[in-house]
Amino acid sequence: MNERDHRVLMAILSLGLMGLVALAAFHVFPLLNPPVLPVASYTVLGHVSANVGDGPVFTLGKDFFPHQCGKARLGTTLSIFPYKDAACRTGVSNSRPYLMAADVRVPWAVVPTAERENLRHLAGVVMDQWEVVGKQLFQSAFFRQYYAPTLKEIAQNALRQAWAAPVTEQILTRAVHSFDRSQLDRIMEGLVPIVVEKAKQNLWQNLRSYAAAILGSSTSVDQEAVLHLAAKVFADPRTRDHLTQTFPPLLTNRAVVMVAAVMARESFRVILDDPRTMPLLGRLFTDQRFLSLQPFTAEVEQLIRTLPLRLMRLRRRFDHNPLATYVLRNLIRGRRGFLVLMLSPEQEQQLAESDLPSGPALRKIEP
Repeated sequence: MNERDHRVLMAILSLGLMGLVALAAFHVFPLLNPPVLPVASYTVLGHVSANVGDGPVFTLGKDFFPHQCGKARLGTTLSIFPYKDAACRTGVSNSRPYLMAADVRVPWAVVPTAERENLRHLAGVVMDQWEVVGKQLFQSAFFRQYYAPTLKEIAQNALRQAWAAPVTEQILTRAVHSFDRSQLDRIMEGLVPIVVEKAKQNLWQNLRSYAAAILGSSTSVDQEAVLHLAAKVFADPRTRDHLTQTFPPLLTNRAVVMVAAVMARESFRVILDDPRTMPLLGRLFTDQRFLSLQPFTAEVEQLIRTLPLRLMRLRRRFDHNPLATYVLRNLIRGRRGFLVLMLSPEQEQQLAESDLPSGPALRKIEP
């Protein structure tokens, strides 16, 4: 065989090999050949803190290991497109969809109960240890001088951006509308007498300042007077006592909890995106003055080593957990993606006591 024939043979073999790889990929990744029509569409009755577009659909095996079995399209409605694989179509058609944001709580909720409890115990031990380390760190001169000012700027910037985020505004509006009016009335009934008492101490100046604020023509002096009055009201011991008695019930409101969760998630995203964060933490974690506080105990190392493995739930070498990978990718990239988790009636019952985040109700659109 001459050199030309050898090259032709190698080209044919290469093309054949590429064809086999493509054929294998066709069966391993059914996303390449989705069905034209969705198996079901749903009206979304509520809000999910995620962007519209496409997201993955997951089913769970008997051991709650996730399998990607389709894609969903979220817009004015939610449409589910299962893969053509028979197991996927059966799993999707026999299950109820749950729409939720790509949150780390989702892979955490499908970790077996015994493993979750072990991790909770280990995390509790670590938190107790880091509480001691944290107190020593925050009181240290080197931290206050070299790290605290920049960390404070990063945190303040993150809170400002999280508060101004559209998703926070949407959740906050829902929270206000969901408050129990009688609870708000109780709070106001206790505060109004204190406000009136403090306002009387400089009546005309306070009336002028409030009128200017309402009309939108307040000067810096007027704004300062309003803030001064508010400071006096909140400095009064009666205000603190009243809020201590009346405010806690509001914190149990599910919408308030959602506001806190969204603020935390948005703040974390901004902190990760801040170009100052990682270099600063890198310097801190390698600073010998910090390491002398012995922050990395055996329990910390065990948690760092164990938690990712438990969330990924890798069953064997080169295994792949599509749910955990998708959530992690969204977290790293700062995206607000969504996913659809398909649960059978039995799985719904088994996960009822887990930490699975709730999503909006879905109403099937009949053809």
